[in-house]
Amino acid sequence: MPRRRFFVPQKLEQNGIAVLTPDQAHHLRIVLRLRAGEEVELFDGTGLSYSGIIQSRRAEIRIGPLREVALPEAPITALALAAALIKPDRFEWILQKGTELGVERFLPLETAFSTVRIPQARLGARMDRWQRIVREACKQSRRVTIPEVHFPMPLAALLTAPEYAAHVRFMLYEKASERLTAGLKPGNPALLCVGPEGGWDATEVHAAEDAGYRIVGMGTRVLRAETAALAALAIFQFLLEPPPMRDGPP
Repeated sequence: MPRRRFFVPQKLEQNGIAVLTPDQAHHLRIVLRLRAGEEVELFDGTGLSYSGIIQSRRAEIRIGPLREVALPEAPITALALAAALIKPDRFEWILQKGTELGVERFLPLETAFSTVRIPQARLGARMDRWQRIVREACKQSRRVTIPEVHFPMPLAALLTAPEYAAHVRFMLYEKASERLTAGLKPGNPALLCVGPEGGWDATEVHAAEDAGYRIVGMGTRVLRAETAALAALAIFQFLLEPPPMRDGPP
């Protein structure tokens, strides 16, 4: 059985000792029923992973001494996902599965046909929840870097954002004649833009095209917004990420 993984918000070091946060300690002791002397794995979101032995001191759970764990080869393409806000449970599903599929940055979008708007008073709590979701997804998928989750922004702000000018940028559009994979090359940072259930307004598509986005599709099937996002990410991962390392001959 793979070692249980935990996130710790402190920089980990070889031969060091880590202290679990109260919620992680509760999960280890009460939910997973792990005990002192068992081995677990930790990551701090900086790109490294460590294993260590549980050392229980009453309510405090310490892990150590820490030993660095060898990791799979990192993806060769940085991938950002700009997804229109949809119903909360479905958007959270995009965050969770997108994390598993290698997204490094999530950009929630407010679009013409978006039916979801997050009140300013609730935005802080919503951002905290989104961060917890991607951290938990990292634990499950053995990722060691935590994706960035940005505050919601209008589509127009994304189209003019200079930090994505070097990305190969795609807008997924059900009426596009060009296929999703056109222009997709390993190594170049990529940005995928996915609309809401109501789709894109024609003016949004034209604006994206004028901004240098490739307007692409995945065929004739009509997909829900969250299904389209994950289907496209799966294609990206298959085409852009290296195959898994083998210990011996096939």
